Formats: sequence, structure tokens, C-alpha cells
Amino acid sequence: MSFLDYVGVDDPWIGVNVDLVALQSIVCQVFRIPTSQCGPPIAIALERHASYARVYSFQLPLRTVVARLVAPVKPLFKTEGEVAAMNFVRSHTSLPVPTVFAYCSESSNPVGTEWLIMEYMSGVELGDAWDQLQYPQKQTFARDLIDVYDQLFRLKADGCGGIYHSTRQMDNLSFARRSPRWQPLSLESLCLLKSHCNHSINNGYELGPLQDISMIDYHLVVPSPSQTMPTFTSEEFFKLVAFNGNPPTRSDFDLPNREKCVELFQSIHRLYPSSTLFGPSEPSNFHFSHGDLHDGNILIDPQSGAITGIIDWETAAFRPLWAQVLGVGWFKEDDQRFIIGSNGPGEFKDDTAPEDIQLRAFFRHHLQKKNPDLFSCFVGGAELRAVLHAAADDPRPVGETDIFLNRYHKLGYWKEGRRGAFPWDMEAWQHRRMDLDAVR
Repeated sequence: MSFLDYVGVDDPWIGVNVDLVALQSIVCQVFRIPTSQCGPPIAIALERHASYARVYSFQLPLRTVVARLVAPVKPLFKTEGEVAAMNFVRSHTSLPVPTVFAYCSESSNPVGTEWLIMEYMSGVELGDAWDQLQYPQKQTFARDLIDVYDQLFRLKADGCGGIYHSTRQMDNLSFARRSPRWQPLSLESLCLLKSHCNHSINNGYELGPLQDISMIDYHLVVPSPSQTMPTFTSEEFFKLVAFNGNPPTRSDFDLPNREKCVELFQSIHRLYPSSTLFGPSEPSNFHFSHGDLHDGNILIDPQSGAITGIIDWETAAFRPLWAQVLGVGWFKEDDQRFIIGSNGPGEFKDDTAPEDIQLRAFFRHHLQKKNPDLFSCFVGGAELRAVLHAAADDPRPVGETDIFLNRYHKLGYWKEGRRGAFPWDMEAWQHRRMDLDAVR
């Protein structure tokens, strides 16, 4: 019996020695100022970012800059993908994304880990400000959030994968001069990128390994870049997430749960034979998404409610549209309308004030008016997203995948009167799960 799911690492920073003095020196070098004109590093919400990044601010004479130190999870690719994503979105939309002044995607530098030096974005985290906002401010945020989804929707590719700067351009001297890369890549790193990022999109960008949040979870086996290469259908994207890479890294104990999630997804997918959003007839194009858009990664002006910054683009990628249009913070409705894991649906029982109902109606109305496809995925994609969430979950005893599958069947979400027989014999599958539990 294989037990590969847990790698026994509680903190990816264990063994990493960060030199903040060296980081301060590099900030001074990038902005060509003496050390005396650069303030000391000040930790920003370190307890919130400590898993995958450590964030510090530096006060300079004319500006404040932010340095993001990157944990050694998916070395090279995660940082290269994050920088390319921010550059791509900044050059193709009007969304407030930080400018990257300099970065290093190799840990063999004086700081001791990969890092980015970026523009400081004003505002406060949405999650910290929401309860203090008045109704008109919440309406402003709702409009801005719809605009974020709409602008990202218009960025398309013919596959699901992370985004990277073209490796062919890296050999170009003029490109190298314009790049914010702090030092040239080593030959080994350049060869790695070239071997994994070779599906051209447009305007100097390529598809490469996917950095989905579920596949950089350091509590599981983190699949290598070669196991997370771009896929070209929703079904293959779903399998990549469910199996934690291709070839799979799931254990023999956990694979049966993932296989049933895939089978359920395939069965739901086939219910929409002519749908370009939810079914197998979807066009071969996918939409750009942040990948981890939650209320800690959106900054707002607490006076107006307007979005002032969108940060942490390390899991940005092209994905199926239904997978990512799920709202943010208070507007994230999936757990109200559907079962997620072992919870829900909440059925909006917390919405007791008339203002709550009005705000949800406001968001839905303006989303449908702005982009009907986004509205359809927001409302109609909840079932597929719930199955994807179950497929990506940790194994038992932490994860709840088998609990979700049992509740999905027991509560009648398959609707056998309209859809026909359930995709598999649930009783036989439950016995198989009990046999595996006994062996373990």
C-alpha cells in the first residue's frame, strides 16, 4: 500500500535561510540609491502569507516598494509564471496589477530564496474592510469585481496552463535589456523552461506547467512541472487536478475517490452536449483566471469600495470558464447554493436584512448585463465547481471527498428522474471504501 499523499512537511520554509540585509542591498541596487535612503524591511501580514511567500515593504525617498520572497515550492516555474501573469494582465487590461521592478527566479542569489520587488499597491484587504462598508460602497465593489471577471474573460488561449514569457525571446538581447530579471538565467534553468514552455499563445507568451493552488499544496506530493503540462480539454484539466499531476501522485488508498470524481464530472459534462460553456462541445479556447482570487488578494479603497489592487498571481493560468467564475468573499455563493465538501448548502440563511437580498440581486443583474456567459457560469457552474473542489481535496482523514460523494448521492443532486440512473453503484463503491479503510 502506497502512502505518498503526505510528505511530512508542515512548513516549506524549513531549512531556508533568508538574508534580509542582502535583500535591502538589492533594493538599493535596483533603484540606484544609497543604503542610507532605504528604510529597513517591514513585514506585511507575515502570518497570512507565510506559507508560500513572505512579504516586506521598503520605504524609499520617492516611493514604497514591496518585496515578495517565494518559498521553494515549484522552484523557477512558480516565480516565472507569476511575473509573466502580472505583465500579461497589465499589458492587456486596465486592472490594477503591481508593476514588477526586478525579480530572481533562482534561489542561488544573496537573499537565499527566489524574490520579486514590486510596486506597492494602496488600499486594504477586502476581508478586513467589508463589514465597515456601507451599501453604496459595496455596490461599487460589486461593479469593480464584475469588471475584473469581464476583462480576464477576454484573455483567451487554446489550452489550459500557466503563462510564461516566450523562451525564444529570452535569447534576444533587446528583450533581455527590457526584462526585469535581476540576472540572466542559468543554462540549466533556461533549458528547463524551454523544454516545458513551448506552446505559443501570442505577443511573446507561451503556455507551460499549471500552478493550480491544489497542486502546489506542500502537504501533498508537489508534482513536477513535467506532470502538470498544459491540457487542451476541460476533462483533461479536471483529471490533472484530481490526480494531482499526470502521471498521478495520489496513493492507492486515495485514487478510488479521485476516479469517482472524474466519473461524476464526465457524466455531468455529457449532460450538456451542445453547451459551449459546460459540455464536451466547448470550443478549444480557455479564459485567463487569477486562480486564487479571495478577499485577501483584493485590495480596496475603504472610503469608496473601489478595487485598488489585485495581488498574488502565482497560480494564474488559462482555465475553463466554469471553473473560476465563483465570486469573491461575500459574493462567493457556491457554498450557499450547493454542497461543498461536508458542508452546505447554506441556502442564504445568513441573508436576513433586505440589503443583503438587494446586494445579491444587484451583483447578479449587473453580471448578466455585462457578460451573459460569465453570469451563466456563475450560476450554472456551481455543481461542476463542487465536484472539482472534491477532486482536489486532501485525502482522508483531512479531506472530505468521499463524504461529498456520499452526500451528493444521498441528497439527490443527480436528479435521477431527469438524468437517469446514477453513474455507478453507490453501495458497491461504499463497500470498496470500507475494505480499503480496513487494509489501511
